[in-house]
Amino acid sequence: MTRFSMVAFGCLLVPALGLAQNQSEGFQRNNITVGVGPAIPFGNSAKYLGTAPLFQVGYGYRFNRWFQADVGFQAAFGAANNQNAEVTDFGQIQGGDHEFMIPLGGRIFIPSPFKRFEFSAGAGTAYLHYSETVPQNGFVTNNCYSCTSRGGWGGYGLANVSYFLDEGHTFRVGTTFQVITASTNGQAVGNVPAIRTTDHWANVVFQFGMSF
Repeated sequence: MTRFSMVAFGCLLVPALGLAQNQSEGFQRNNITVGVGPAIPFGNSAKYLGTAPLFQVGYGYRFNRWFQADVGFQAAFGAANNQNAEVTDFGQIQGGDHEFMIPLGGRIFIPSPFKRFEFSAGAGTAYLHYSETVPQNGFVTNNCYSCTSRGGWGGYGLANVSYFLDEGHTFRVGTTFQVITASTNGQAVGNVPAIRTTDHWANVVFQFGMSF
């Protein structure tokens, strides 16, 4: 875990443990979300990465009214704009790329006077993995022999607002704004150069969630 993510996670954990003393209101412990939205590179990252569609799935375990541990998986598609002709089992094929983002951290919930609205902020560590890809041919695996990959660790921060669709707080819709900063290293992937880079992402995810 990077120094940034350790400090951010600690800043969330300390007040959450303090708030945990008041458990008078009920809550759902297991929280699952799925979402879509844009993954937007910014800063120097915008020189070699482009805005791409993002898919997200996440799980959170809520220890108490105020604190939740989070793990997620996010995938952006085509951000590196791979235009290489990749060598595969079926000859040379126009390649693509995907960018995996795996956040691991936690969040605190912010008290709200609105019963159906929920506000939270979170932080933690994140792993990025970029790969060149090729389309698959039906049910037959199409191996890519020239596809490259790279990856690295960093940290993230997020803010979320959710609206519960029912009084039991089982189903909800919401929006999460997330910033990821991480260093990646390895082979060139599409427009991403074969050097160590510090990548910055601003992700906006529109989510549907279920709690139980």
